[in-house]
Amino acid sequence: MSGEDGLIAITIDGEKVLVKPGTNVIDAACSAGIEIPHYCYHRDLSVAGNCRMCQIEIEGRPRLEIGCNTIVQDGMAIRTHRTSEKVRKAQASVLEFILINHPLDCTVCDQSGHCKLQDYHYTYNARHSRFFERKEHKVKAVELGPNVMLDGERCILCTRCIRFCDEITKTSELGAVNRGDKTVITTFEGKRLDNPLSGTVVDLCPVGALTHKKWRFNSRIWYTSEADAVCPGCSTGCTTKVFERDNKVVLVKARYNEKVNREWLCDAGRYGLEELVPEERVCGVFHAGENADLANISSLLKENSDRSAVVVISSRLYLEEFRVIKEFFNRFWRGSVTFAVSFRERYLTETEKILISPDYDPNWKGAVIEGVAKEDVKSSYREALNGIRKRSFESLFFIGDDAIW
Repeated sequence: MSGEDGLIAITIDGEKVLVKPGTNVIDAACSAGIEIPHYCYHRDLSVAGNCRMCQIEIEGRPRLEIGCNTIVQDGMAIRTHRTSEKVRKAQASVLEFILINHPLDCTVCDQSGHCKLQDYHYTYNARHSRFFERKEHKVKAVELGPNVMLDGERCILCTRCIRFCDEITKTSELGAVNRGDKTVITTFEGKRLDNPLSGTVVDLCPVGALTHKKWRFNSRIWYTSEADAVCPGCSTGCTTKVFERDNKVVLVKARYNEKVNREWLCDAGRYGLEELVPEERVCGVFHAGENADLANISSLLKENSDRSAVVVISSRLYLEEFRVIKEFFNRFWRGSVTFAVSFRERYLTETEKILISPDYDPNWKGAVIEGVAKEDVKSSYREALNGIRKRSFESLFFIGDDAIW
């Protein structure tokens, strides 16, 4: 029986769930708070059906189906591992098969602690291996590109990384070669994994096969503190998760946001974060001559406050800082004041356009809101630069981290 607003009604483990037509079983279950384990499926990539971990039982069908490639139908009755012994046994067998050649690297693997293979083993398998033959050995610590390392033995061949490079960046650097248990992920001849979003494949990897070259062996995940953040690299404003230990960044991951960056993050935003917190930054108060310096600055401002001034402000500042700057000049500057907010653009390749904005500056809109910039920020910035070149202003202020470009 159909539900309201064009939704269809299905049953998952005895619970009635209303979902949109065209939804697959994994997403339908997720909307009801039910997790169906999976490795290869990702909501923003094509369906591969490689891992067979998402098996489900459907009433009236003779065999188990995979949830990633099964579209719900009105009235469908589905049983997951929570209520079906048949499904539990199938998932345990799949895990046992995946683990046959998987190395016992958990003690040294960067993914340990947030690894789906670990989590699912304890949840759906949790038994000793019956495989006593020699494991198949593969290449380890392979540099796929400037940012990503591959451990072939840990790879479970979910092919998320391949599909990401084929379907999202469309750069197609990666492929699977050989057959059977000798299959490995590699780059094609003459290619490197160096597209502008290459680090995203590490986020997509459900195990520890792909790691960040920059952050290998930095810290165990349970020793870190996690915080939600927004990338300041451009005006896209990608949502991120930043992991730190001892006040040092040890990992940056994309935070899923369907309307902004989904689960993607560009390499500049991921690996460039440390430039914002350099080692040599000032960490204390400088006392020597402080009062004298403030007195000199105050004196200079008073002497020149009758002159015309242009104030070039960084568009990386906060709303509160824009507000303080505006209030300061309105209260203490008697001459005419022209505000300009830095605005820089850049040329982007087709791959970069997937996520990166041509506008470097993340908060020029905030400057407009606070009244220190005109709506047409680009034109007003150019006018200010032309005025500076023509010496139309008697006083010039730079506020923030940007100089004139």
